[in-house]
Amino acid sequence: MRFDDISDESKLWIYQSNRPFKDELINSLEKKISQFLSSWTSHGSELNSAFTIKYNLFLFIALDENNSNATGCSIDKLMSFIKMLEKEYGLRLLDRLDISYRKGNDIIIDRLNDFKMKVLTNEVNENTIVFNNLIKFKKDMIQNWELCAKDSWHQQLFK
Repeated sequence: MRFDDISDESKLWIYQSNRPFKDELINSLEKKISQFLSSWTSHGSELNSAFTIKYNLFLFIALDENNSNATGCSIDKLMSFIKMLEKEYGLRLLDRLDISYRKGNDIIIDRLNDFKMKVLTNEVNENTIVFNNLIKFKKDMIQNWELCAKDSWHQQLFK
């Protein structure tokens, strides 16, 4: 299933890379993710899922739970798969200490401590566009994924 076609009510996981994906890596990732999702099940039931890669940096996996719900075991399988991708490609996809934000047309990835230092030196401010990778549903991508830091969990870093 194409990502655009999966329900907006679908559960969403966002995995941010610590570095942009090059084209050949994207091709390899797309093959592996497609294979995984086509065999991803919950108690023997196929899970209706889809993925997309945004800005060569963010991997989105959506799960439509209208027919089958993810269980602890199926979520564990997803986490194991993501860890395998990290190891195979030398990526960080599960590390929530990588913070991404826009600087002009560029997307910058900083470690949390570096981001905090930029807050203190006003290199980033409450109006800086950040990526809120904590959203839980596909429908939230439009209004709640790229937003001003003051409107995201990032706002706590400005206090």
